[in-house]
Amino acid sequence: MPSSTESTLIDSIRPRLCPKLKPLFDESGRCLPILQSTCQQILNDADPQSTPDNLTHVISRDHGLTCKVLQVANSIAYSPRQTISAIPHAVSWLGLDTVRALVAAAHLVEQLHHWPARQQELRTLIAKSLVSATYANEIGTAINYPQPSQLFTAALLYSIGDLAIAYQDPDLFEALQAISRNVKQPAERISQETKLIGVPRLTLARALARLWNLPDHLVDLFDSVGELPAGRWQSASQTHRGLVVGSIRLVDAMADFNSSKAVEEARRTLQFGSGLSSGRFTELTTQALDRGRQLTRSMGLVVDSLHDLQVPLNGQHSTESPTLQSSTKTIPREDQTRSPQKVSPTHDEPSVPIRNNPFETLQVFQNSLQGAIDLNSLLGMFIQSLHRDAGFGRVGLALLNLGDSDLLVGKLALGVAPLAPHLSSLSGSLSREHPFFLSVLKRVDPLLVPNFSDQPAGTFKQDFLDVWHPTSAILAPLRVGVRPIGLVYCDRGPGRPPMQSQDYQAFQLFFAQTTLGMNRLAGIL
Repeated sequence: MPSSTESTLIDSIRPRLCPKLKPLFDESGRCLPILQSTCQQILNDADPQSTPDNLTHVISRDHGLTCKVLQVANSIAYSPRQTISAIPHAVSWLGLDTVRALVAAAHLVEQLHHWPARQQELRTLIAKSLVSATYANEIGTAINYPQPSQLFTAALLYSIGDLAIAYQDPDLFEALQAISRNVKQPAERISQETKLIGVPRLTLARALARLWNLPDHLVDLFDSVGELPAGRWQSASQTHRGLVVGSIRLVDAMADFNSSKAVEEARRTLQFGSGLSSGRFTELTTQALDRGRQLTRSMGLVVDSLHDLQVPLNGQHSTESPTLQSSTKTIPREDQTRSPQKVSPTHDEPSVPIRNNPFETLQVFQNSLQGAIDLNSLLGMFIQSLHRDAGFGRVGLALLNLGDSDLLVGKLALGVAPLAPHLSSLSGSLSREHPFFLSVLKRVDPLLVPNFSDQPAGTFKQDFLDVWHPTSAILAPLRVGVRPIGLVYCDRGPGRPPMQSQDYQAFQLFFAQTTLGMNRLAGIL
């Protein structure tokens, strides 16, 4: 039962509240017990006393949840270097906070079947909350926030009032969302919300939070309706609110197709408040976006627009990111990579410079890498040298999408025609379409595949098999530091003999120098 203070708050709201929302405080309604029990379960899972063994037990009892946790654990976003097949290993690898977030999000998603007519609105809300929780956790961990698990639960449950409104009346929810997007002044926003539903949106959320006995650190987020501090956060409460509310506002802005200015303002507030440098902040938010997308994908949730509006404060990403952001600048385009590079299967075996003049060929390649000004130009030189100097008839380059490392994008191919289907066949989801490429990306060293027909069915995207008709090839992961950024495929071309050990050795010479060059450009060496 609510306390007298809580009852007073609810009693003061009830007569002013829009009639369509009054059932939210009716204990006989369906929404109240469902959301209240879900909140309590999420809080129990996030309790500091929760141990890895407890979480492992909870997950192992649920086959669906087991699959979700293993999917995330094996995603490139969390950088496993081997396949993880056991839940205890996954919990250890991901960390307790990430696993708690997965379990908590699963509780929210489980409730969707209660509201079949409102699933789209609710799914979007849960997805944005999960991504926001990832942002808050990544930034909080970087600045040594003492209780990162609080950030996850606060960001997830901050939307509980919106979930209740979306359940009760989707039209009112959409109208409130429009006010949040379009009205920038807090006083005017509160005025319009009050006209629409009878009370400010956060006041309603606060009443529900009190009614459901949510912890004080979460209720306090609804008590303060002012703007976040423009400068560095000075207290623990400012830091907590800044991380949670700031992350939520950033993700909300990123999900709005027409709010690049709002994205920049939200990023600036988070960066200045946390005290992080521009480069470090951009690196963290790029990682948070990637990890958040993998978490939502594992739950069957998607916020499609999030990758479209990732706008850095200074227009660049730190370390490896700036060059990936502009991957079409210096890598040769389609009209530069067509028939002049093609190798006909009827031609005689070409002369291979790396075998005929190994020292001179490698020296020229090393000198060219020294002149590379960014990752794009360096990778272009690598691919061209594999095709021209190492004797590989066909070479393909695919890079991971910045902000969504489950998505592979074909960038360059030499010795093939037409180009478009070859690049398209290299592109796609690693987890759903390219499981073999995913296994390659977890490696450190190149892989010689003697015979593609030996691989199990479903290992490769069918388009890749239909377009490339691979028989024997070398595949290698591209890494900057420990982070995979893409992969290279090369073979001797159609109608040529299978790859041999000398092909692998020649590839290794170019690959080793390219890896050194990438890490030099990233400032790691």
